[in-house]
Amino acid sequence: MILSVASGKGGTGKTTVAVSLALAAGYCQFIDYDVEAPNAHIFLKPEVKNIKKVTIKQPYFLTETGKDFSKCAQFCHYNAVAVIGNQVIFYPELCHGCGGCILVGPEGAVREKEVEVGQVMKGLTPPGIDFISGNLSPGSMRTTTVQNELEKLINKNGIVIIDSPPGNSCSMVMSVKNSDYCILVTEPTPYGLNDLILSMEVLGNLKIPYGVIINRDGIGDSTLEDYCRDKNIKVLLKIPDERNIAKSYSEGKTLIDFNNYYIQAFKKILKEIENTINNN
Repeated sequence: MILSVASGKGGTGKTTVAVSLALAAGYCQFIDYDVEAPNAHIFLKPEVKNIKKVTIKQPYFLTETGKDFSKCAQFCHYNAVAVIGNQVIFYPELCHGCGGCILVGPEGAVREKEVEVGQVMKGLTPPGIDFISGNLSPGSMRTTTVQNELEKLINKNGIVIIDSPPGNSCSMVMSVKNSDYCILVTEPTPYGLNDLILSMEVLGNLKIPYGVIINRDGIGDSTLEDYCRDKNIKVLLKIPDERNIAKSYSEGKTLIDFNNYYIQAFKKILKEIENTINNN
């Protein structure tokens, strides 16, 4: 069972929910797909066993050969290469490492080098959480490259919990696309409802079943909950807006650390989701 936790906007409590699900499951694989700002390790505190570099191949041009590199510029759909006269201007942050410059460029005048774009960290959290996290290198734009490495490590034979990046862009789609079910974490505000609707459209197009957890319940009105009821969207849990929960979170503690009630609440959610998947 692959279960992703997503949200249309940042700061809704997505990681709080994902971490709580992992601790309730006890034995599972947890993957932090939010490679631009991974933070699940702060709460699960894994014992790190391995860190692997994620690299791509980028070209470099032997301009002293006097060769014409204009075909490289014409080939690159991402405009990573520009040729002005005999000068080659290369924008590494735009390069996707496709190898096209080697194919179309002058033979022997284009070489490649390995460039680190991120890292993948593996570790263990008691009692049996297999923790995996991606981390994008500062300045790099290769988010999906790091996420591709995470995807290769998914263990489909057990429970997999994916902490998705916020929003509804390509990186979110990459993280949820293999899911059997997705939990959307939101808050009862106009922004929360608007971004929730966008997320539901994404999941609808991907044909992934979903339910909703409302965090900071009590800060707004009933509009969001009314919307879910009218659209027959399952509200799995409501987490109240409590100052002590926020204080506990700021100290690197989980919901389950705050109140043991939540371990049973999230175990119930896992069972409900498993039944939904089996019925589908």
